[in-house]
Amino acid sequence: MMKFELYSSAALAEDLPEKKLKKGDLVTIVEHLPANELHREGYVAEVTDVLGNTVCVLTLRENQLQTLVPNAIPSMRMPVAA
Repeated sequence: MMKFELYSSAALAEDLPEKKLKKGDLVTIVEHLPANELHREGYVAEVTDVLGNTVCVLTLRENQLQTLVPNAIPSMRMPVAA
């Protein structure tokens, strides 16, 4: 069963330094990848900049994502060096 709906927003649950992303960065879920004999259940997520331009598209495990919570305040930052 999908924890994250398609085209919903989520946040990264961990830093991804190889992609210059940090825990809490927002993503949009664009595809659900059901589990099979080769891999666990996961998602394809798009990361965009503040203007809506695609930064990267990632394949993530469910535990690498967290649901958004009320009263959380997003922030703007420049990408960090890998």
